[in-house]
Amino acid sequence: MNMVTCLQAVRVIVFDLDDTLFPEHQYVQSGFRAVSAYLREKEMVEQDVFPAMWSKFISGEHSLVFNSALEEYGIVPHKNLIDELVMMYRTHRPEISLYPDAHTALAYFHGRKLLALLSDGYLQTQTAKLAALGIEHYFSAIVLTDQLGRNCWKPSPAGFEEIIQTLGGDPTEYVYIGDNPNKDFAAPRQLGWQSVRVRRPHGVYTEDIAPSDNFEADFVVEDLYQAARLIDPNFTAP
Repeated sequence: MNMVTCLQAVRVIVFDLDDTLFPEHQYVQSGFRAVSAYLREKEMVEQDVFPAMWSKFISGEHSLVFNSALEEYGIVPHKNLIDELVMMYRTHRPEISLYPDAHTALAYFHGRKLLALLSDGYLQTQTAKLAALGIEHYFSAIVLTDQLGRNCWKPSPAGFEEIIQTLGGDPTEYVYIGDNPNKDFAAPRQLGWQSVRVRRPHGVYTEDIAPSDNFEADFVVEDLYQAARLIDPNFTAP
């Protein structure tokens, strides 16, 4: 049985969340807008700080974006203030939406296959994303790895093992669809799952190269329409 035939025989499709089902940049923008609104509400600034934060983020300045933006507006970035802004960012109700191909794939396979979700990230953040997207009903199992402990974030196999314990069956009946070659596919390969990488044009990990063959997916596609056709030849994109 060749690899494509094996993929068509899967019983369980497990999805990553960020940059697989929705664009993570939407969440970042939503969070920056919430932080900017908070700063104005506290009368720390009069202007919208979003443009400064977004400009710094897209230039590659991720870890200290709040510090740099505050300094640009003449505000000393004290640790307590930064902690407040980080909490606001992580717990705000995001304004995000599914990729069109994600909505189509979830609707098509719901009822045809068992669907599950496995995602890293801070628990409050990932829970807020799921609530905003309204997609929980598609999944027979949802594992947010932060619930298991920070040491269980991918590439740890713990989340994958939790799903297979919940849904049962043979590892060869599972496929994981994600985007990040640095962490998404090592554990499924180790456990005997199949894997598909979605390399989206504007995804955070679009250009990333897997650190070794053991970290790369079995298949690489441009979107979930292509992934769906690999799994089910009867699938047709709208």
